[in-house]
Parts: sequence; C-alpha cells; structure tokens
Amino acid sequence: MLDSQIGWDLDELIALWVAARTICRLIVITSDETRGRRACLARLVLDLLGRPEVPVVAGGELADSDTRFLFADYPLPPVPHGDAVEIVATGAEHAPVTVIGLGAFTNIAALLYRHPHLSETTDLVLQGGWLDHYRKMPRASHNLHIDQVAAGVTLRMAHRPRLVLSTHTNHPGLSVTPDSPLVDWFHTTDTPFAQLAELYCDRWFARRPDGSWQADSVAVAVAVGARVAEFVTEPILVGPDARLHRSPAGRPLTVTTSIDYAAFATWLSRVIPEIRLQQAINLDSEDDGR
Repeated sequence: MLDSQIGWDLDELIALWVAARTICRLIVITSDETRGRRACLARLVLDLLGRPEVPVVAGGELADSDTRFLFADYPLPPVPHGDAVEIVATGAEHAPVTVIGLGAFTNIAALLYRHPHLSETTDLVLQGGWLDHYRKMPRASHNLHIDQVAAGVTLRMAHRPRLVLSTHTNHPGLSVTPDSPLVDWFHTTDTPFAQLAELYCDRWFARRPDGSWQADSVAVAVAVGARVAEFVTEPILVGPDARLHRSPAGRPLTVTTSIDYAAFATWLSRVIPEIRLQQAINLDSEDDGR
C-alpha cells in the first residue's frame, strides 16, 4: 500500500509510476490531502499508466495542505471516497501488508491508534527523518515536520519501521533537474501520461528551480526488495518536534546508513527503461574516465 503526497514534490509522481510498474497488488491512499484532490490526481495518473484496477482513497488532511498542492486548476476526476485507514486495516487483517509512507504519517498513526494489534504484522517503509546532517537542521525533514504528532505516534507505536533517511536521499546521485534524462523524456514523448508529467515538472521547477530528489522511489525500491540501501537498528529518541536523535533512552529504529546510488539508478532503468537512464549513466561514466 502506497501512502502518497502526490501533487507536491516531483518525486511523488515518479514514485507512483515506479510503484505501478513494480507492485501487482497495489492500493494507494493519500496524505496531506486537499479536499480529496491528491487522490483524484493519483486516480488520473494510474488510469493513464494503465492501472485502472488499483484502488485509490483519500486520506487525512492537514490545516495548511492547500499550500502544498500544485494542480489546483488542473481538470481531475471525481474524488474517490472511502476510509483510508479502514482499507489498510482490512487488508492487514487478511494478509501481510507493506505500507510505504511517502508523505505525512497521519494515516499510519491513525491506523496504529485504531488498530494497535496490527503493529507487529504491518511492515512499514517510511521516507523521512534525518540523523547527523540535513539541509534544514533546525527542523525535522518534510514528512515528519508537517504532522509532528503523527510522526511521534508512528515511530513510537510501529514495530521496527524502516526509515529511508533524508540524510541519504538529499544527494546529487538522486537529483532530478530540468536537464535530467527523465524530464527530457517527459518533454519529448507524446502520451497522455508524459504530457501530464511535463506539466507537473514545469510547475515544480517554477517553484523549486534546483529540482527534486528521488527519495520516494528509493523507498519503493526498498519495499519491493531491491538491494539499494544499507540499514542498521539503533536506539533513536524522537523529539517533540519529530527530529531524531541517537540516544540510549530511545527505542530501536531501523534506519539507513547509506544508499547505493548507482545500484538504484540501474534498478530504476530496468523498471522504466523507456527513459534510457542507463545509457545516460554509461555516458556519464565515460566522461568521468571510469
């Protein structure tokens, strides 16, 4: 189950594309909702990707969610109605479930609060959090920062969640910029999905010219078993502002120690070969003399 904040950072769109390619029994719920519009966008994207059978349900809203939505004037399908938490819970009651958290932890915290017995049987792969260094050290990274209470509840109640730390995903090896092969493919491919992705890129780069990082796609890769990251379990204390600190008083959390950026790029090139990412990697290697 993919818990997505699609409609904000560009990597959310790429991660949904990757998930649609790699996960057969996929369910999508949305976090940081804005009157169901993220779910509408996810529904549209999945339809354009040829996955109309994938259920999509709108999840929890936050007070300032509208400030983090880029498609306010884009024509979207009707809002998919349902209870996102209960959909996850129903699935987890009948079979092992992996929840991939790519946005605020609001839905996941509600799941653990309403169905605490599912903590031990639900595998959580979460993107976010930082240790040692981060580009904005006075605060938690985005996904934890925008709902700090939910982050605190989730990281205290979940049974050994795996965190793909922003410490390791904010890296040039994962950057997506206006001249990236993937963005070039969006701009030169005449399909409905590529046209939507082109507009998504244009709006994101207008807001963030420096680009994006493919943090969310790394989390999807980890969840489906790709060997692209190393983890360690260590005692981590979760602060009141959802920042993470190593401390003997903390609880055991499994966090990344490194990401193999080359291995991830190779994996991604196999998942979406049409963007010719591997060819670009090989050309870069030749230019560097490797």
